[in-house]
Amino acid sequence: MNNGQPQQLPLQVQLPDDELFATFFSADNGQVIDWLTTVAISERLPPQTSRYSWLSGPAASGKSHLLHATVAAANEQFKKVMYLPMKELQQVARPAAVLEGLEQFDVLCVDDVDQVLDNKAWCFELFALINRITDAQQCRLIMTASQAAAQSEVHLADLKSRLQWATAYQLSPLADTEKAQALTLRASWRGLQLPPDVAQFMLHRLGRNMRQLLRCLNKLDTASMAQQRRLTIPFVKQTLSI
Repeated sequence: MNNGQPQQLPLQVQLPDDELFATFFSADNGQVIDWLTTVAISERLPPQTSRYSWLSGPAASGKSHLLHATVAAANEQFKKVMYLPMKELQQVARPAAVLEGLEQFDVLCVDDVDQVLDNKAWCFELFALINRITDAQQCRLIMTASQAAAQSEVHLADLKSRLQWATAYQLSPLADTEKAQALTLRASWRGLQLPPDVAQFMLHRLGRNMRQLLRCLNKLDTASMAQQRRLTIPFVKQTLSI
């Protein structure tokens, strides 16, 4: 496992190649990016309680994007990194088989950990993992959830206490103008020019959910390349049938 190469992700998870720190529109979340960048690339071991990070925020606020970016940054430093999508893993019958040995990684990203905190078996194994991480003094653990650890329902009281050790950040939601800027940033990364009026049109007609907006942008990117068309309001209407 310790071969100096980036590690294969579990369950053949293919992370989006455009979800990097550079493509995350930070707005009021700059401190979060600074912290996660440090966690991903630092060679120095942080103090014990700073080895654990808890990132909370509502759906589509960018939690998964930031974990994917952390994985990419850590991989670039040839660190041993693992990403666990708990929405996909919550039905696993033997959590121990998933979590065994993960304290040996440099960076461990657990997305949507609150999906399993009401499960007795998962709670006991997560508690054991955190204890192993503390003893091994090697791994940095980053978890995401919809709300703060103190407000999360956790089956095991001792685990909830451990989770509250973490350095915690609450993601600030983007205003509508910032969502338009976030779309423009992602389009620019893809080599697309997204005029302000087109970005505003997309928000008006497609809603404010960033996940849905970015899926539509991906579709527009593919169509724009295939048809050699610029992103205009008529083109958006035609491509997305709106």
